[in-house]
Amino acid sequence: MRPAVLSISRERVLAPIRNTVLAHAGYAVIPAHSVDFALAILHKRHVCAIVIGQSISARDCKHICAEAHRLGIPSVILDPYEQFLREDTDVHVNPLDGPELFLNALANVVQRDHRLCVEPRPC
Repeated sequence: MRPAVLSISRERVLAPIRNTVLAHAGYAVIPAHSVDFALAILHKRHVCAIVIGQSISARDCKHICAEAHRLGIPSVILDPYEQFLREDTDVHVNPLDGPELFLNALANVVQRDHRLCVEPRPC
């Protein structure tokens, strides 16, 4: 079973490229262009991790991370200026560091919490 990753971004150019990279790396990518849609997905489908693009506002990022933390889902935040640092988010990645660092960070959180991918959480 491929790990499902919820990819949240409002970017029209970078998000499809990032999602293609994720799919090529073996993830089942669920794209979301709004936080409301992402929250609906979180409550309806099993996801192994969340990737939050830098186009998501600080307020929305905090909201989605809090809900993900409540559900036990790790978050990877693409944060070039480290403006979203919080204790309950799992990983912050500078997207300018390149895709390899980003994919390694995502693989680490998915591998650490892979039991969630194998044993879906109860609804």
